[in-house]
Amino acid sequence: MSSVPLSRQDNVTSYSLAVPEYLIHGTIKDETRYRHYSSFFVIALSKNRLQLTLNRKMELIPGEKVKIKIYGMLLSSEVAQYEQGATKLDLLIEFVGRLRWQISNTLLQHTYATPKMLVDLGLSCKKIKSYLDYSFATTEDEYREVLMLRRKTYSAVNKMEYDRPLEQLKYFFDNYSDILIVRHRSNIIGSATIIYGNGKDKPFEVQQQLMNEGGASLEYNDSMIEVAALCVLKDYRKTDVMHGIFENLCYEMMKHKKDYIIASSDVFLAKTYKMIGFRDTGKTFIQPKYKDLHMHVLIVNKNAALKAIHIDFFRWWPIWGPIVKYMKKESIVTIGGWGRAKLYAREFAYKLMKALFF
Repeated sequence: MSSVPLSRQDNVTSYSLAVPEYLIHGTIKDETRYRHYSSFFVIALSKNRLQLTLNRKMELIPGEKVKIKIYGMLLSSEVAQYEQGATKLDLLIEFVGRLRWQISNTLLQHTYATPKMLVDLGLSCKKIKSYLDYSFATTEDEYREVLMLRRKTYSAVNKMEYDRPLEQLKYFFDNYSDILIVRHRSNIIGSATIIYGNGKDKPFEVQQQLMNEGGASLEYNDSMIEVAALCVLKDYRKTDVMHGIFENLCYEMMKHKKDYIIASSDVFLAKTYKMIGFRDTGKTFIQPKYKDLHMHVLIVNKNAALKAIHIDFFRWWPIWGPIVKYMKKESIVTIGGWGRAKLYAREFAYKLMKALFF
């Protein structure tokens, strides 16, 4: 059974998300029987509230305190609504600790609930990249979905009109690029284009835009690839989706024996790029396809990933550490003995500090 979209209750602030049967289950203590817990499964949840189907009828009254066990955690809750002899029960419960992200993880994997939906319900939904699928567009239908995603995401932040014809969302570099797509289940929720320019008849977008303005130029370098047309649906942005995208970009850079990734960004997104190792080149241009947006040209060296150059210690491991270990395992990169020692030392130090202070 698939998830039902959020529906509004009480006309103002309460939202309810239907949950597929048997997806989330647990037990509730039956005080009328000695040391007995009856089983239940969750059929819907709203902020600080669970709707359950009981496996057996119980004797309960609204306002009564009950204990439930869910995901191995014993929690106290309050009966919000129950009719004697019924199998449906509403509980008031505070989503705290690991319950917040365990429910989120389950719903992300098995429903189409977005991170924003789950956060609005009081759950935690920041680390989701491992539940997403990363691949490249290979069909016309997928390419059309990418064009629709570009229009939806850019119009949502007023970079273009919402009804711009899809033909105008095709960019000159698409024909000689790989288009990375990110899926949540079957829905494309993010995309980034990896441009393999040659400096001549296949220019990088940054190179072409600087040439069009007749100002500072970008000297072509065969060790570069460019990331362009990066877009993520609004409901997924306050998560680590961007980290997942750049892990894949890093992998492609190393696989193709490149040393640099260049990108262009507005001043706001540039902050995110810089946090993961990109540096400002000082070059800028006006992007006509985004209502003449002022863009900054950025660049990152592969050593940001391999050697934590220009990146904060606590940001390096969760962004670059796992992909570097994977590339080492797959022989995409070669790391010497001293490099391996530093890699594992960074992993150990990060996990230790996180356990002690977070």
